[in-house]
Order: sequence, then structure tokens, then C-alpha cells
Amino acid sequence: MKYFVEVYHKHDYGAHKENGIKKRLLGVGLKNISEVKSYTIYQVEGDYEPAQIDNIAKALLADPVLETYVVNPPAPFGVFKVEVWIRDSSTDVVGESVADAIETLGFKRPSAVRVANAFNISGKFEEAGLETAVKKTFVNEVVNKFSIKEF
Repeated sequence: MKYFVEVYHKHDYGAHKENGIKKRLLGVGLKNISEVKSYTIYQVEGDYEPAQIDNIAKALLADPVLETYVVNPPAPFGVFKVEVWIRDSSTDVVGESVADAIETLGFKRPSAVRVANAFNISGKFEEAGLETAVKKTFVNEVVNKFSIKEF
């Protein structure tokens, strides 16, 4: 089964990073951004029960002091969701490290782990402008693939 674990900074801990992302997007011409939320997505594939994935997320993927997590979250509302992944043809070294750590915790080794940087961006702009800004700031098209979905 394929699980998606989204790991978010708690309230004030991610504000500095998110302000920096907003400035980068403004700097490449994306105007009228009202809010940016950044987080990490872990795609874990393997034969796990939901409680096991919750334990993996709690023990390994999220720092309980600084972060929260959601397993298989619902779609966000009123935002553009941007996901930046390593291409399938490239080695996801963070994903490989996470797979090793899951096995070290005593769970069966996952068949695959992929990691993405993700952003929920809201404001009054066109998707085409967001795509251009994302390509200029977050994506190396040789090694990354990305998606933008409006919710």
C-alpha cells in the first residue's frame, strides 16, 4: 500500500522559512501572494497497517517538539498545492535513508520511499505565473519533477 505522510512545522517554527519562500517567489515576478505554507511529503510504499505508519511517522518522520504530521491528508482548500519530487530515474537519497531507518526501527523494509518538498500557496495569480516562478526557484528539471494542483 502507498501512504503519504505530510510533515508540517508547528505554528511559529516555519514562519521564517515560509517568509523566505514568499520573498523568492515575489523576486521572480509572482505577485499577490497572500500565504505560503511549506512542508515535507514522505511517500512510503509497503505492507503496513495504518497504525504502523502512524508509529513510523511519530518515531522517525516528525520531530514532536517542532512538527506535526498527517497520514493520507485530505486535499487542502483554496490554495495551489506545489509538490517537487526527485525524478523516478534518479536516486532519492533521503528516501533511501528513511527506508533504512524504518528497517532499523524493526519494521519490514518498505518497497520504496520518496520525499518531496511541498508548498500550499494562496493569492490572486494565474497558475501559469506560478508554474514559471516554481521552475525558477524550486525545480532543476534535470533531476526534479513537479506538480501544481489548484484546490
